Amino acid sequence: MNTFSRQNWFKIGLLMIAIAMASSAFYWFQWRPSQIKQRCSAEARFDMRAVLEFDDIKRQEFINMYYEDCLMRFGLK
Repeated sequence: MNTFSRQNWFKIGLLMIAIAMASSAFYWFQWRPSQIKQRCSAEARFDMRAVLEFDDIKRQEFINMYYEDCLMRFGLK
């Protein structure tokens, strides 16, 4: 095994860098935005102003505005 790693150290290094870059890209473009969207949705729906609003149309308008503002706050829009 030692001779294998000595002969292929460059290939192993490139493979490790490629794996690190792929996992970083997955986190930044898939995982992070989905977590932010879930958080913004929960914040909008459970905000006290939305909970105490009895008119469904006004409540949904508030939730939509809060959600869009939250996405902008986290840099997704």
